Amino acid sequence: MRTLREFLLDRIAEEEMLAQRAIDAHETGHQWEIGGDEDGPHFMHWNPWRVLSGCVAKRLIIAAHRDVGPGLDRRADPDRALKAHACSTCGQYDEFAIEWPCYTLRVLALDWVEHPSYRVEWRPQRLSSGVGRAPATTQSSTADAASPVPGGVPVSQSAPPEARPETRPEVRSDVRSDVRSVPKQTPGQPAA
Repeated sequence: MRTLREFLLDRIAEEEMLAQRAIDAHETGHQWEIGGDEDGPHFMHWNPWRVLSGCVAKRLIIAAHRDVGPGLDRRADPDRALKAHACSTCGQYDEFAIEWPCYTLRVLALDWVEHPSYRVEWRPQRLSSGVGRAPATTQSSTADAASPVPGGVPVSQSAPPEARPETRPEVRSDVRSDVRSVPKQTPGQPAA
């Protein structure tokens, strides 16, 4: 059985290969510029060099969140205190072990939730703080055992765009993010 770590590294290698092919298809010094069509800004933003740097960042996250073997969570009930696999970063594996694969790796894998090798048990669970629920990816209530997505076929494959329900991120009322209160600063102007 493949681990979430192996799954993530395989997906990252695929992204690196595609980005490198795009780079190799152009001569040295090629500038990735916005084209005349409406997709231009998107492709400019996700140029191959940016994809490669994102892959490096993901590899560093995976390296930081490794399986260190058994760990003990003294906060848990005695029958659930021993974790067979503990994360090296999320908690102290000798006293406050966090089960591996941890929440961080599970969230990282959401980019590939519709990949055929993605497993449902890798979906992140809601954190005790009440945040961090994974977004719904299906519109069917009948489960399809062959589908890697709980509830059946992924929305992106089951309905045309005009028939898909509009989804919006969950907004928490206890968190304020008002960017209008931050004064704008122009280059060369001292900070207020």
